[in-house]
Amino acid sequence: MLYPLSYAPARSNVVSRKVKLKATQVSGVAMRTLRMLSLLVGISLATPVVPAPAQTSADDDRWQIAVESGDYIWDIRLVRLTGDSLVYRQLDSVGTVSVQQIKEMRLIRKTTMRIGEDAGAGGAMAALTGADDEVYDFQTLDYPARLRAIQQILLVHPPKS
Repeated sequence: MLYPLSYAPARSNVVSRKVKLKATQVSGVAMRTLRMLSLLVGISLATPVVPAPAQTSADDDRWQIAVESGDYIWDIRLVRLTGDSLVYRQLDSVGTVSVQQIKEMRLIRKTTMRIGEDAGAGGAMAALTGADDEVYDFQTLDYPARLRAIQQILLVHPPKS
């Protein structure tokens, strides 16, 4: 058929209609994907967050031992009681100390302080002076009582396996 040029369907209009149809189909898929994504985000925000298991206290338990000679064994983790010796881990080495030589054991826990909270409680000073530490004095105990005390400490504060 012959049409006058003004009435002939333009080739570019047919192509642009096909492009518009494709764009509508693509945008429909994009809209469905966007709706699904927003639904998933909404569900994830509405679901209560279950915290990951916190570190056990054995991971944070650091000890300090004062021996009869006046020396200190710093920043150790208790391992076990073997015979008359307490086995400890310090950094990457393992050491022992005789139960008879232990004068004091001190559990030093990590201290977290946030500025503005408990401003009048003196948390920083307590942390610096060791007021929050658990102190076990062995000076007045005889040898069997020292062994029992260390056994009880290991029961209350089990070493990390």
